[in-house]
Amino acid sequence: MDRGQPEEEGSAERGAARPDLVAVLLDPATKRASVDAGLPPDELRAIAALARAAGVALGGLPDTEADATTPTDGALRVASVRVHRIVLPLRHLYVSAMYLTDRQPRSLVEMRLRGGAVGWGECPDAAHHVLPKAARAFLGADLARGVAGPRRAFARIGFDNRDGRNGWAAVAAVEMAAFDALARARDLPLAALLGGAPRPLPVACPLPAAALPHGATRADLAPHTADRGNAARVADLALELAGQSGVNAFKYKSAGVDPGWDVACMTALRRALPEARLRFDPNAAYDTATACDLGARLQPLGLEFLEDPCDGIEGLARVAAALPGARIATNMAVIEPPHLLAAYRRGLRCVVLGDPFLWGGLDGMREMAGAARLLGLTPAVHSFYESAVATAAAAHLAAALDLDRPHPVDCGVPGLAADVADGVAVRGGMLRVPEGPGLALSPDPARLGAAEPLVLQADR
Repeated sequence: MDRGQPEEEGSAERGAARPDLVAVLLDPATKRASVDAGLPPDELRAIAALARAAGVALGGLPDTEADATTPTDGALRVASVRVHRIVLPLRHLYVSAMYLTDRQPRSLVEMRLRGGAVGWGECPDAAHHVLPKAARAFLGADLARGVAGPRRAFARIGFDNRDGRNGWAAVAAVEMAAFDALARARDLPLAALLGGAPRPLPVACPLPAAALPHGATRADLAPHTADRGNAARVADLALELAGQSGVNAFKYKSAGVDPGWDVACMTALRRALPEARLRFDPNAAYDTATACDLGARLQPLGLEFLEDPCDGIEGLARVAAALPGARIATNMAVIEPPHLLAAYRRGLRCVVLGDPFLWGGLDGMREMAGAARLLGLTPAVHSFYESAVATAAAAHLAAALDLDRPHPVDCGVPGLAADVADGVAVRGGMLRVPEGPGLALSPDPARLGAAEPLVLQADR
């Protein structure tokens, strides 16, 4: 086994069943197909997701949501939604091809049910302006009938989402709060509601493209990287994180401007951490030819994978063909169900790094993971610098769906200087979240800032 490499991709256990049905769904001539309703729920969900992506009408599915005419006591009806805006400070200046920042703005969603249960959700603050629209799709909804209905009310199909990525991120935050509230009301950990059980998870932590001081700008990057000796500072930062949190997997965030600097940094990291899993991610900043050349130079280092070394499914497929020994991962080229089919048909057997904000929520992630496994792709968890709310939700999801196998989950927790809630921590290289119903945590009101939250209430 190469240094830092998982022993196997591991997608077969949960995704290789019913190859005959998968072949039928992938046949361009198929318009309709049927499925055995007695299959396990996660397998039915995966098949249904693949059928939708392929444009095939699928019969035989059981109705998984409660009948709208069935009386309920109303305790699980959404009564109100509050939106809080926060800023998370970072321990180190984060430098990548996309960002140079020492903070991370986030929006938190606080959902209250009529029975008193309160759930929390989160999204990037860039989606803040869409949250009222997403919340209105849930206000008054009875979660006893399921969460999928309100999510569909926001956007029936992708074209209905007029807000792009921010639209899906806003839906994800409100849906996350709904799942949390529902799990708390039922006295279940969120992972149990999603079909699994919470457990510690191995993590991979981000590293900046350069170890610059707080206050540095893009203009400071070129002279810093011109001195290749500064690459050792990135390795020193990784050693610091490893010493503090026991982390043994790292994602180097290339600035995407100097392949020679990238090679120097990755070489320094490998020398400092000979047994660690190392990932390389330039956020698709390089063209395909450069990505192929750079990937070849990095191959002797035994990387876990190259993440978005260039742009698009076509470009990634060309890199994969040029570097048959390298694993390719993406959270930029494969971000909606049809992309899974496009990658499969192009022969790109990639790692699909998903998060609720790109896939429209926890349900969207469940569907992605199932469909990806049926196609022989490997689902895994993408994350950035997020608060304890989104981190805990991702941990419950990953535990329920085994999304940490074979690749550790992305996690920015060791890089946060402060958080809105206690209980989420990385120790011994493992992400640990509080035990209890739902997410089992609530933000400290004193850490939510002085700004008044936006409050939306149900009128029914």
